[in-house]
Amino acid sequence: MKTNNLGINIVGYTKGIFGLGEAVRLNIEAAEIANISLNLIDFEKLKKNTHYKYNFDYKINLIQISLNDLDRFFSVIDPLFFQDKYTILFLVWESEYIPTKLKNTINLFNEIWTPSLYCKNIFKKVYDGPIITVPHPVEASLKPLNTRKSMVFNKDKFSYLFVFSYHSSIERKNPFHLIEAFKKAFKNNDNVELIIKTSGSNRHKKLEKKLLKSISNQKNIQIIDIDLDKNEILHLINNCDSYISMHHSEGFGLTLAEAMYFGKPTIATNYSGNTEFMNHNNSFLVDYELGLIENPDSNFPSETLWANPKLDHTIEQLKAVYQNADLRKKKAENATFFIKEKLSFNAIGSIMRNRLNHLHINFKDLNSNKNQNAYLLNQLQLAKAEITILEKELRSMKKNIIIRFIMKIKKGVRKLKGKV
Repeated sequence: MKTNNLGINIVGYTKGIFGLGEAVRLNIEAAEIANISLNLIDFEKLKKNTHYKYNFDYKINLIQISLNDLDRFFSVIDPLFFQDKYTILFLVWESEYIPTKLKNTINLFNEIWTPSLYCKNIFKKVYDGPIITVPHPVEASLKPLNTRKSMVFNKDKFSYLFVFSYHSSIERKNPFHLIEAFKKAFKNNDNVELIIKTSGSNRHKKLEKKLLKSISNQKNIQIIDIDLDKNEILHLINNCDSYISMHHSEGFGLTLAEAMYFGKPTIATNYSGNTEFMNHNNSFLVDYELGLIENPDSNFPSETLWANPKLDHTIEQLKAVYQNADLRKKKAENATFFIKEKLSFNAIGSIMRNRLNHLHINFKDLNSNKNQNAYLLNQLQLAKAEITILEKELRSMKKNIIIRFIMKIKKGVRKLKGKV
């Protein structure tokens, strides 16, 4: 193990072509720019390949994976990964309700990093350790396009854009509210258009059908379900006239920040993580009322508490962006300045480096809680033991099924011989 260098072991979807993969790569780039030494562990390889070899080069660990993957993480990671280490969990949450299981899990870690004060205030209710706000860095360079997949806008129309994945919960992303507001704001005005770019519909056919039905007979709204790489997504955002998100909640709101970086007037619910970088000087924010989830799904249970944007104010802000060119230009300029100053790789890398410096200087005092380490190692062993038991039970079930099937065949053969 390297002890002298300021470094960190990062476990995440380092090659993943999805949101969490992108988020960990952004943190990696910010850390590299801040001259932080890195030891990268690809979690996809770790959970699929028992022979995947990885090292524990540094005293500090950063885990940045899906909450749904944490149990799997504990079952496959080498317990030595935690021995005499300080382990940080990078966590994003999008509801003011936290399930009991999450409360127990996050308290296995020494520290939490999270991209917004909104998330931090939620975690403070159930976690006693240090919680550090580390926003997602937002910098983008457009590379030439190899395809025309992102060229979906009509140049003669004022184009609003919203991008979401069905995997991120259509209930949370709230596109139906956006569609209703757009219809009432513009009816069939042929000078404006709303483009909703989705992905992941192949596993959510009922929801896709419902979404498509909501725009029937609406000529100025298009829903395009297509997989795009990051560069194509950035081109799509850069080519729209305005970006909008009527979410119920966002842990951060990366596409909103990217739109602001490109100087696009942005409209969003005035609630949750996006308010860290959106304000009335640089964005068009929509008023809301707090409320419980209407349609619980696999991601968010019935106790979920978040914002319901007000329809009338959404309509008002849609019209304000379209009708007031001077105002949208001024706010867009303010947005670009704010994002480039506050969320650059240098700015976020400095936050990381300052925190890691503190951890290294105070490592002995911070890591003196052996009871937590012992508890964590115990939980790891329990998880592995439980998986072993489940695997044995599964093998036994399969064996019993095969035996029953063979006995059934033998019984059938006997009956057939008796008849003969």
